[in-house]
Amino acid sequence: MKQQPEFEAIPSGEFSAAAVAQCYPDLNADMVDLLTDVDPQPLIRAEVDAHFDTIDALSYLDDVMTADDPEAASAAFEQLVTGEWDGEL
Repeated sequence: MKQQPEFEAIPSGEFSAAAVAQCYPDLNADMVDLLTDVDPQPLIRAEVDAHFDTIDALSYLDDVMTADDPEAASAAFEQLVTGEWDGEL
């Protein structure tokens, strides 16, 4: 009977990156080639834009009107609506 080789595994039972690289060098090389050619910035921007496109600014008006600090809430709401983030709330 053929014995299974000892695989490096993390405690959860999943393979670690080192184990995949060691046991499946062709797969590892393909993944490195694939991920080296991908620029993540456009993907991240598209994901963030898609997330914020779903925000309905009008649904936050009640929170703005009843906030403990209405001036700061109003400034934050304006930044949300205009997309002009000054880095402060």
